[in-house]
Amino acid sequence: MEERRIQAGCESSTQGGEEVKRTRTRTLRGQILPSSGVGKKQIIVDDGLINRGYKVTGFFVWSSTGGDSFLASLSFNPIILADRLDAADNSQFGWAWKAGSAAAPQEYLIDPDHVAVRDLHVTIMDAGQDVLFNYLVVIEEYQLNDDEAIMNIIKEGAQSL
Repeated sequence: MEERRIQAGCESSTQGGEEVKRTRTRTLRGQILPSSGVGKKQIIVDDGLINRGYKVTGFFVWSSTGGDSFLASLSFNPIILADRLDAADNSQFGWAWKAGSAAAPQEYLIDPDHVAVRDLHVTIMDAGQDVLFNYLVVIEEYQLNDDEAIMNIIKEGAQSL
């Protein structure tokens, strides 16, 4: 059974007798310039602190011109063959896309069962033009116990649990 508490701006939950604390919400933002329709960027680099994890709650991508179609993914590992959004690939956990006209909305999906402990990558694919694309990733930072950290590192390696 899970117990939730909110104290002094820090949410915590108890899972199996161990406490997991959300410490803060952050945003990561920047730009990627695709080449031949593909752009990649590593936005979180492993800092060796395995007891700090990040849960993505929002993933937004848009072109600097506002009207270009694209596919984009968030992943734990770099995507070598950047040609599709692949929910069967356990290292991918977030997807965004825009298809059609400039008036078409950008849509996104995020797998709620993930926590990034080491690396986080953004990949832009099938960009209509090689123009700058902006990204904004909203993350919640968590303090993890050793068991949660190890489980999430295994999942980052594209292993199913």
